[in-house]
Parts: sequence; C-alpha cells; structure tokens
Amino acid sequence: MKNKITKSIGVLTVASLMTTTAFSQVTVSGYAEFGYLVGGQNGTMNTASSKGLGGETVITIAGKGSLTNGWTYSAYQNFDSDDAGNGRNTANVGPMTTRAIELMPTKDIKLFYTFDGVYGGEIARTAVPTVTERVADLTGASGISEFIDVTSGGHAIGAEALNLGPAGRLSYAFNPNFDATPQQSSDRLYSGTLQSGQANAGSGYSIGYSVSPGPVIVRAGYTKIDQKQASNAQDATSKTLGVQYVQAPFAIGAQRTKNEGLKAALTTPTSFNDEVDTIAVSFAANKEVTIGATYSKMERTGPVITTKGPDTKVYQAVIAYNLGPVVASIAYEDAKDKAISNGVTTAGIDSTTTKFKVKANF
Repeated sequence: MKNKITKSIGVLTVASLMTTTAFSQVTVSGYAEFGYLVGGQNGTMNTASSKGLGGETVITIAGKGSLTNGWTYSAYQNFDSDDAGNGRNTANVGPMTTRAIELMPTKDIKLFYTFDGVYGGEIARTAVPTVTERVADLTGASGISEFIDVTSGGHAIGAEALNLGPAGRLSYAFNPNFDATPQQSSDRLYSGTLQSGQANAGSGYSIGYSVSPGPVIVRAGYTKIDQKQASNAQDATSKTLGVQYVQAPFAIGAQRTKNEGLKAALTTPTSFNDEVDTIAVSFAANKEVTIGATYSKMERTGPVITTKGPDTKVYQAVIAYNLGPVVASIAYEDAKDKAISNGVTTAGIDSTTTKFKVKANF
C-alpha cells in the first residue's frame, strides 16, 4: 500500500509539472557589465581621489501563459550578483532579488505581487530621457534624491489598469511591512520583520500614471508612507510630475519631485525635505551613437536644517555606442554643494566622476 501511495504521488507530481509546462513559455535573458570609475572629491569634509573597477551580472528567468479559467499570467525572477548595491539591505539580500507574479483577468486589468519591481508610483520615477542610467544611478555619487516609492527593496501587492488613454498605465502598489526582508517566507510569520512582535511596522501605498498622447509622454506619481514604529516617527510623502517630448532623433524632458520625510522610520528632528528639478535631453546621432545631457538641482529644507545651505547642482553628460547586444559608454558627472553627514547641503562639497562602462546583453 505504501508503494502504491508513493507511486500515485509521483504520478500526480509529474502530471502537475506536465500541465504547468504545457501552459508556460519560459525564457532566460540577462546581461553582464563592468565599469571603471575615476574621480575626486573636494571640500571641508572630503579631500580624496577615487578609482573603482567592478562588474555585475543579472539573469532573468521569466514565464508566461494561459490559465484554465481564461486568465493569463506572467512571472519572473532575477538573479543579481550586485548584492550590496541598488538600495538593497546588504544584511539580508541573497542572489534572488527582483521578482513578480502577474495575473490578468482581461487585457486591461492586472493583479500583481512583487519584490523590488517597478509598480505603483515608481513607474513615474524617471520621466525624462536617459542614456544608460538614471541621474541618481549614473555614478551613485551625485547626492540627488529620487522619488520615494514602496516597491524598491520591499514586498508589495497591487493592481493596474491599462490602456487608460494612449498607452496609458495606472498602477497602485501597497507595501504592508517596510521591515520585511527579501527572504521573507510566504508560509510563516517572521519575528525579525516585526510581524509577530509588539511594535507596528511601517506601511504605505503608491500610485503612478503614465500616458503618451502623440509625441508627448506624461508621468505622475504619489506615495504616502505611514510610519508606526515610534510615536514621533515622521510619515513620508513623495510627489513627482514629468513631461517628455520625443521627436526622433531628439528627446527632451523636465521633471519635479518633492519629498517630505524619508522612507526610513526616522523621528522628525533627523529628517528633511527635498525638491528636485531635472532637465534632460538626448540625441541619436546615428543608429550606433546616442548622446545625453542632464542638469539637476535639489533644494533641501527641514527641521534639522537651522541654516539652509546652497542648492545641490549636478551636471551629467553621456555618450553611448550601440553595437547590438553590446553597449559601450562614457559618462561624466560634476556634483556641486552636496550634503554632508548631517544632511545639510554645504558649499564646496563637490565631486567629479568619469565612468567607462561596457554592457553585454544576452
């Protein structure tokens, strides 16, 4: 009898796998890249030169197909060698990072779960044209704040409505626990994330909308975070609005982002508010070469700042050479009057960085 039961379980397992395979289309893709950075920092707090050589590999396994009830689905999982980067919690991150499951009852409605995916207000985080990376990610040394979202480095669920306007996308994401780790189990509570403790974890939601009427792209995002870890922890809000005009071979755009508070659960005296304006332009000189330039300005205020410092200003320029699956680029960044350790922007705290990068897609 035991052998019969074992065999039956084996048959059911194989049948389940066969059924899943029949409905699924699985793909493997990714990229490998390396970058060499050289530059220097100046000012009363820093006088140093810097050189760096590093690389990153990301492998994405994705699947999509149809369900027996007529819905469609898709899912993916990233394996990322850059454990310590991109805003992730280095103490808790393994190689399995960004992931998502999407269920679509109709072609215009999407339900999703994600960790670190681009949903909610994050779909509007970058509304200006970029060549290679976004402003904050080009070197990681600009000191410019980005739109605060609820999905980066966190678990979130939500829904999207598609085709609301030309190429329209309305996305809502909810993160119930900002203390959850990437390895948070789907089956059990974990005291390390405060789910089974006495303290309340922070939660928040984010809404984003993107629409493309003709050559114009408009993106807007809003985030609200409720910090419950302490009675004096400041809630965070973030708003962004950007417009981009595309008329090949040119693209030009402008974006404003306003952050009040921080994503971390900090008390009022240690938080600050940022208003960031960015103007960017890109030009495709030919099918291989693309040139981009960006100017960003950040005004920082808040309870911690008794004497307001100068605005942080960041100038960036990028040239990228497209060789099909391989892209080589050189970028230059000049950041002036950045914030020091207490968050106050300070005259003379400057940095210049040049980056050489090669990215191979597969």
